[in-house]
Amino acid sequence: MNARSPIIRSGPYRRLRHPIYTAVLGMYAGTMLVSGQLHAALALVVVTAAYWRKLRLEEAVLAKTFGDEYAAYRRDSWALVPPLF
Repeated sequence: MNARSPIIRSGPYRRLRHPIYTAVLGMYAGTMLVSGQLHAALALVVVTAAYWRKLRLEEAVLAKTFGDEYAAYRRDSWALVPPLF
């Protein structure tokens, strides 16, 4: 038996599909702003690119697994920072 878990739409997942990624990127952005260092800005760029790739891969798997249910969730939520993504 291959029972799948439901799509969680409560708490932070109500508006964001990837709230943990949003938080991590926010921490990197905050570190960059507070430190004012070039390497902090470069780290933010690298981590953003890595998470963007990971997010796209996960979204493809979720769309394949949940089909129309996930498509509806995507229409009702943001991937990351609302309403930027």
